[in-house]
Amino acid sequence: MTGWEKKITDALIDHYYSSVPVNKDDRSVLRLRSSIFFPEFESVNSDEKISYLEAAESLEKKGIVKLNWVKWNRGERIKTITCVNIEKLFEESGVPFPKLQAQKIRTLFGEKAKALIESAANTPVKPQTDNGRKSIALLEFFSLNFGPRDIGQGIDRRAAEELIRLLEFACEQDRFEKITARALSILLYRDSKRLENLLAICKPLLSKAAKYISIPDLSFLERSYPETMISGEIIINYKGGRTSLVNSGGHILGIPLENAEEIESIQPISDKKENIELSGRTLLTIENKETFYALGSPHRHGDNSALSRFNCFLYIGGYSNRAAASLIKTLAGSGFTFYHAGDLDPDGILILQQILEIANTVRPGITVAPLRMDATAFDQYRQWARPLTGPMMAQLKKIDETTMAIPGVPELIQRIEETGLGVEQEIVDYR
Repeated sequence: MTGWEKKITDALIDHYYSSVPVNKDDRSVLRLRSSIFFPEFESVNSDEKISYLEAAESLEKKGIVKLNWVKWNRGERIKTITCVNIEKLFEESGVPFPKLQAQKIRTLFGEKAKALIESAANTPVKPQTDNGRKSIALLEFFSLNFGPRDIGQGIDRRAAEELIRLLEFACEQDRFEKITARALSILLYRDSKRLENLLAICKPLLSKAAKYISIPDLSFLERSYPETMISGEIIINYKGGRTSLVNSGGHILGIPLENAEEIESIQPISDKKENIELSGRTLLTIENKETFYALGSPHRHGDNSALSRFNCFLYIGGYSNRAAASLIKTLAGSGFTFYHAGDLDPDGILILQQILEIANTVRPGITVAPLRMDATAFDQYRQWARPLTGPMMAQLKKIDETTMAIPGVPELIQRIEETGLGVEQEIVDYR
């Protein structure tokens, strides 16, 4: 196969995978427009033109494509290249025909689902786990809905068998505990990186299934460990009546997602009376780590400081991860009044907007007041501001009406639009 024959067949195969219907095996029309596929045709040298035309004609002689020539230029300029035999196209490229591959893989998924159902029926003493039921349902879904497009995303028979091995393991949920993703990868595949690569390949397939059925929880395999930090003289109350954590020193506490999800409520230590008014509970969320350590560390501000009004400080770290989002919801449910300090730029405003959205899922109508995120602070630090790129400025379009209604935000946006500048939070003095 010549270089241009390979380019043409590869382009047709890519077109096949990108355009084949999700739940079907065939494409009725597979066509390349020459002017789009090879737009440099008129400017290249004559040898390159001849190589391209000869390759296309060779594929036509093999019965793979049909050429449609530009009128009055037959043999000189191709208008379209249409594949007339998709199976032969894949054969010529040395690639297994995806329709047959998909059929075999669907059968594989179906057989494993049936085997797991029979196994569960034969061992009634041990109840089936939730992940077990979801794994079987997922395999049944794939047995009906796996298609050539999924193969085009890299899921061949080997990947399908490895995914089945993972789902078999997932049938016993308690076995997920006390093992890392890389250790599990060695256990299942004798390769420490294979599980990570497999999940990347299968992500579109799993996302497709998740639109229709509940799938097993495989989130622990993502090797993502969201965490945040909180400080202040607070009491952290855990679910289930477990012993509360009393942070009497106001120290900075690291809170991973697993811990954050177990917190039922948070209250200031100063709340000692029964039926206390919650209006005195104040929280400052802080976008950047350097500023959080400066403002949230204990004994850094006296009673007369502008910061003394805050009972609690929460590190956001940019757009909220799941740990930060979990604590935002808990603090909103605990009756805190929200303030936010962040960058004076489009993303800084959008981060405030995200905090507002998360808090409102728990306490509709709650507001978030910006701290030193206004035109006055912008003007004060403008000489040290940084220029914003086009994509950064385009973020302003995402700011919604609710955020625009927050006092100070419209004026800050106006300054950003007028100057094309942004002020980083770390240079702002909050004392």
